[in-house]
Formats: sequence, C-alpha cells, structure tokens
Amino acid sequence: MNMIDKNLKILIGMGVILLIGVGVFAGRIRSDIENLSAASMGQVLYEKLFQENSLIIDNGSGNVQTLEIRIKKGSSAFDLLKKGAGKLELDLKTKTYEDIGVFIEAIGDKENGQDGKYWLYYINGEMPSVAADKQLLKAGDKVEFRFEESAF
Repeated sequence: MNMIDKNLKILIGMGVILLIGVGVFAGRIRSDIENLSAASMGQVLYEKLFQENSLIIDNGSGNVQTLEIRIKKGSSAFDLLKKGAGKLELDLKTKTYEDIGVFIEAIGDKENGQDGKYWLYYINGEMPSVAADKQLLKAGDKVEFRFEESAF
C-alpha cells in the first residue's frame, strides 16, 4: 500500500466519523424541536416580543390605580400610559413640543394647574429627565404618573 492510498483511507475514515457526528447532532436538534409544543414555542416568541410593566396612576385625591400591562419591547412610558388609560377608560390630554416631546396635560378629570398640581411621572421611583414618549422601558419597570405639586 503506498502513501497516497493510506492517506486516502485516513481521510475517508475521518469523513465517515464527521458524518456520523453531524447525524447524531442533527437528530438531537430534531428531537428537541419535536418535544417543544406549539404553546411553548409561542411563549418563547411572545417573551422575545413583549414585556410586562407596572403602571400606577395616582390622581392626587387618594385614587390610585395599578395595572400590570404587557407591551411591545422598546415601548415608551407614554405608550404604557396610553394603553393603561384605554383599559381604565380615562381620557388623556397631551401636547407635543417639537424639541421636548409629549407633555401630559390631563389624565381623566385632573388637568395641570388644578389645585397647584401637575402630572409628573417616575420610573422605578425616580423622575426621568426626558418626556414620557422619549423614555424607553425595560421589562419590569414600574411607571408612576402622579398628580402632585411640582418642585420646579
């Protein structure tokens, strides 16, 4: 047997081993996919597209409403407020400023300036430095809109 025949047999042997390995790996992947139910695949997809956030609306008169809301990932605090206000059947009055963003003027029957109070919002207990439509949320963020006296 010459050197070329010996190298050819080694290459063929390595190829066969590689093909067997690929077949076993592919079989495991197929088995894993078959074991996933449609519901669990849907859940995985849902979790990649949506997140859950808390919305608290405090109208300054002892009426505090809390909702857990699922929204699309990449949504803003204002998106969350719009969805929550819709669920609670609260009217929103806003004004958009080109350089600043959306300014909340009224939620329900509480309008800025009433009793010296204004709508302010907080993310996880801290007041952001941008308009609510510019503040993107992470999963689990707690967003509060409070009708209160402003320190500004």
